[in-house]
Amino acid sequence: MKTIGFLGFGEASFNISEGLRDEGLSGIRAFDAGWQREPYGAVVRERAERAGVVLENSAEDLIGKVDIVVCSISANMAVPVAQQVASSLRPDQIYVDLNSAGPDTKVEVEKIIAPHATFVDVAVMGTVPGNRHKVPMLAAGKGAQEIAEYLNGFGAKVTALEGPAGKASASKMFRSIFMKGYVMLLLEAVVAGRKFGLEDDVLVSIRDTITGGDFLKQVNDLIARGVIHARRREHEMDEVIATLNSLDVDATMSVATKNKLAWCVSQGFREHFKAQPPADYHDIFAVLAR
Repeated sequence: MKTIGFLGFGEASFNISEGLRDEGLSGIRAFDAGWQREPYGAVVRERAERAGVVLENSAEDLIGKVDIVVCSISANMAVPVAQQVASSLRPDQIYVDLNSAGPDTKVEVEKIIAPHATFVDVAVMGTVPGNRHKVPMLAAGKGAQEIAEYLNGFGAKVTALEGPAGKASASKMFRSIFMKGYVMLLLEAVVAGRKFGLEDDVLVSIRDTITGGDFLKQVNDLIARGVIHARRREHEMDEVIATLNSLDVDATMSVATKNKLAWCVSQGFREHFKAQPPADYHDIFAVLAR
């Protein structure tokens, strides 16, 4: 049985470790730079005890005792940590970058790690608390298939993608365009709605619009019609922004929506499709490729 060690033992590492432990994976280890500094250290030690994880005194100590190294820290530290630990890695080890970093960062980390160990770009595609090790994950790079097969043997849900490191994290970044933007759009809508006591009514209306029917068909229709009617909707957003300004409500997302609609107008979708929504939203890519 291969052994796993986590560089960084925050919320994601803890939940994944606990889930893997419950599926029968033993000998999990971790190193966290803050585990001996209070008050954070107390949190790390309590999590480690709950998950049955052995805490090591240094990254080098951890790497020397495991087969799979999983780096799960702040994205801005992915490269510096890789530079710090690369020389301690062995050719028979797998280095998994689980950080929420973009594809360029993952490729940079791979260049540092690849001369020393097998590198895998892994992207977490959902919420870890609650799902634990079963949160959907994508893996890309040389060791993607191997790490997917191993973790899935303990109930994980890792999908190996064909292609280089960076592909998994790219998928996560593109998903975030919607997921993070969606939350901020909801926030802007309810804050504005609150000014008239309408926040819950607004949410009910949104729910009834987006939860009915086949999701992919709905998305196809929304995008296809959205690019055709962009000019009219851009003007509607002018009214939305004016309303929010009059209520002293931050209009960041609405301004961004107006700007994106203006971009749609500039691409000439309406002219290309003769004012008729395309049957398949994929047809818009031919316009963008001109």
